[in-house]
Amino acid sequence: MKRTRGMTLLEMMTAVAVVGIMVSLAVVGMQGRIGGQRETSATRELWSSSMRARQLAISTNQPVRFVVENNILQPDGARHTVARWERLRCGDDLSAPDNDWGVDRCPSAACVNKTCRTTPACCSETGPDIIIPPTMSATDMNGLCFLPGSGRPAFNKMDCLRGSLGQPAVVAAAAPADNSILFRFTSNRAKSVLMVEPLTGLSNVLDCDSLAATTTDASRKDTRLAQACTKP
Repeated sequence: MKRTRGMTLLEMMTAVAVVGIMVSLAVVGMQGRIGGQRETSATRELWSSSMRARQLAISTNQPVRFVVENNILQPDGARHTVARWERLRCGDDLSAPDNDWGVDRCPSAACVNKTCRTTPACCSETGPDIIIPPTMSATDMNGLCFLPGSGRPAFNKMDCLRGSLGQPAVVAAAAPADNSILFRFTSNRAKSVLMVEPLTGLSNVLDCDSLAATTTDASRKDTRLAQACTKP
């Protein structure tokens, strides 16, 4: 009768180790894909929210700015870095109607350096929190403001040019440059650029590893994007 040979302890330990390595590699790969999806989702949400903010600034005649805040408690019970737009009240009396303002009193002085999370009375409306993944930085969005009526952008202006809205030169100088708003990643993902047109406030998000940024064919190269992507 032929005897059946079982596994030795060494063989069993080797098999368990191989299975463990394979499982670890699968988990790492899955985490990388999930992380990449979260980065893509956050990037797209920031772009679509910027378009919504511009539209509101035009239709409501109120400034709409972006704020990026850290350590904000979310419904999942965890704390995250988040970004959202805030439609600011104008006029120095926060209890007055939203249309009670002049170019020298918009937004309200009480709201210039305060977010609507800490001072809810400063806002007529706020957008949803966009969770920024730990592998992503969107700090360049903080203080991006779309000006009332025109929707023109002002970069890094938490005061939304209060007192200067009637000065065309000041408004023009406050517009973001092509490389002002970059989304950076600690993963292997290339930077993305949110380009906001200075006269209209219309925006587009572009990747620094796209063909338009990396091609050597001058006829197909987006020079503005390529130059913006050189910023660290």
